[in-house]
Amino acid sequence: MHDRFDINNILLAVIFSAMGFTFPIFFHLIGLGSIFMPMYIPLAIGAYMLTFKNAAIMGFFTPLASAVITGMPPFYPPIAPLMMIQLTIFCCFISFMAHRFKIKPVIILLAAIIIDRLILACYYFLIIPLFGISPEIYTAYHLIKSFPGLLLMIIIVPVVLPVCMNIIKKKSLKLYEHKESNSHDPR
Repeated sequence: MHDRFDINNILLAVIFSAMGFTFPIFFHLIGLGSIFMPMYIPLAIGAYMLTFKNAAIMGFFTPLASAVITGMPPFYPPIAPLMMIQLTIFCCFISFMAHRFKIKPVIILLAAIIIDRLILACYYFLIIPLFGISPEIYTAYHLIKSFPGLLLMIIIVPVVLPVCMNIIKKKSLKLYEHKESNSHDPR
């Protein structure tokens, strides 16, 4: 009838959200923020371990808080609202797939990246023509520009995820809750 309030899962969402907030600061200091997409890495890792609801909250509020406090991503041009939508869907997809299916994390991550990039392309094809810019060229430019970040994510997330899960298990925190069981491991 009522969902259980799981403070451990909320705490994990806050920790990964804080990392998603701070990593971009360091990357932007050296001018590599938009290329390496540093907000995505901790949120992707966290999404594997969080409930669907907490993953959605983390994906939505991390870019919002970052935009309000640091100005990155910016509200104008409207990158922050786009990232709020992208990261919410990205994190929800990872959480849902990791908890419902026995699929390797790298496969889930690749599918989430494809969905994320499709959302970005749709956004550009809707908004960019309003500025008199070719959406094909703009979309291709941003897809190519994000390639190093996507590659970094594909390398780091599958390596760091099991380490994080082992640390959390050793500290006796639940990774996510299920009504039936808490024993599913998304590896």
